[in-house]
Amino acid sequence: MSRPARTPLRPPVVGRRVRRQGCGCAAPGWWARLLGLPGLLVAALLVLAACGDAEPVIDRDPHPVSGSLPQAETTELWLPMSIQEMKIVDPGWDTMPQQLDGIFLGATRQEDGVLEYTAVNQHGDALWAVERPSVHPGFALTHDAQGRALAVLTDAPADSSPDQASVTAYDLTSGEQAWGPVTVSGTLLGPGLVFSTPSAPSGDPAETVALDPTSGRVAARAGADDPRIVGTYGNTLLLVDDAALLAQDTGDGEQLWRVPLAEHGWDGASIRAADERTIAAAQKGTGITAASGAETAPLTLLETSPSGGALLDLRDGSVARTDVIDTAVDPTTGTRVILDTEGLHAQDPSGNELWSLTVAERTSIAALGGVFLYLREGDAVRAHNVMTGAVAQVWSAEATGRIVVPQQITATGAAVLPDGGNHLLATTTAGPG
Repeated sequence: MSRPARTPLRPPVVGRRVRRQGCGCAAPGWWARLLGLPGLLVAALLVLAACGDAEPVIDRDPHPVSGSLPQAETTELWLPMSIQEMKIVDPGWDTMPQQLDGIFLGATRQEDGVLEYTAVNQHGDALWAVERPSVHPGFALTHDAQGRALAVLTDAPADSSPDQASVTAYDLTSGEQAWGPVTVSGTLLGPGLVFSTPSAPSGDPAETVALDPTSGRVAARAGADDPRIVGTYGNTLLLVDDAALLAQDTGDGEQLWRVPLAEHGWDGASIRAADERTIAAAQKGTGITAASGAETAPLTLLETSPSGGALLDLRDGSVARTDVIDTAVDPTTGTRVILDTEGLHAQDPSGNELWSLTVAERTSIAALGGVFLYLREGDAVRAHNVMTGAVAQVWSAEATGRIVVPQQITATGAAVLPDGGNHLLATTTAGPG
């Protein structure tokens, strides 16, 4: 099925810079009179000389979005029954958006190679948009020290080498600039605000830099002989060396805690961020890097060996569980699901175990939210009630179409609905006030 034509998010606005549709060359008649040449010849020369290398005008300043998002076409989608009655819109995102505090940010690749990022709240209201060149695609969502949600975007800095990036942070709700631009070496790596430059020929990072989400200042810079940067988690920076795993405040550099590796039998070279849903990853077919800032506090998953990892409490460095393969939290109930080498387990927000199940070896967590746990086993997908562990009838047995597993589910039930290269948004109704 071909994708329906999308309604523009906003019409051109007087006084706002609009992307150039042509080269904007001067009228050939004036030049013809000046040079004494035929007008058509001058026009052709102008097109070749001035228009051939013209670059698109990029609107780097966030601007409000006017108009409503178009209703999505879903007749060929097999949606969960809980989503079928929701209003579903098409923001035009070509990549999987990220979500933080009920606001989604996704990117659309324009025909001229420019990326347009659009922020949309869980009610389907487009909040603001901004453009970036496709040569430096990357964004992260994170919190600053005051708990404000930020969108951090990369750009190509003017008059700099191609291995550098310009980084600017914006208030995720308003689009107001919070800090930046800051020039760093390398590209977005994640988790959080971690940037790295590869060194040839091995491809290993030559230098890794972590930024403080509150100010944009460099919180840590790591070379080959320095403690390795694991990631930033809000205002917590994790590092590891040959002897210990350490946490520092990204703002003032104060050490928060230190855990000797020998205490758990860990090898420093094996420790890395493990949850692929929270770390930066080049999205298939897009080349756009998205990092959510690993906003899983107070617990985050670290890979500690090739076979599993540890669920680490970022507040004090204590280990809540070992041999963990994957984990996720239902934002509606606060229930945490843990997949480990023994099976699948659910815990309430206080850490009390609710249920356990034995699952097949190839089972993975596909999504969690709205009281439903979506599991993938090979090519098959099934759902469970996260409170009881019982298998749930999420999709109607009579329905047909391409099955959709919701992603980036909010506490109110809004969710991204991926369908190939298209990413729709199931929205929720705004409450009174």
